[in-house]
Amino acid sequence: MALAAAVCFSAPAGALAADTAPQSAPVAEEDEYGGLPPGDGRDEVFGLCGACHSMKLVAQQGLSRSTWDEVLESMVEEHEMAELEPEDETLVLDYLAKFYGPDRRARGMRR
Repeated sequence: MALAAAVCFSAPAGALAADTAPQSAPVAEEDEYGGLPPGDGRDEVFGLCGACHSMKLVAQQGLSRSTWDEVLESMVEEHEMAELEPEDETLVLDYLAKFYGPDRRARGMRR
């Protein structure tokens, strides 16, 4: 099943006007996305995971890419999440591994 048919990935209200927003826009934008940092795949993760979960649940995981893959498979098989197209799956897994992998705390401390 195509992901787009089951989940809408529209950006939160105001997200498209970021270039006209005050300097605090990145923090406000992250808040509109449940705290998800900007990056390729953020819209997909927000739409896919946020349909059932708080983004805090996603952020606390700290899983490897292969474990995130297992989680997505479980969501499809056991929780009726739409099966992802291969390119969407890659985008989502890349985003989750980059921002919510096992080393997420170390990256946050360098900021």
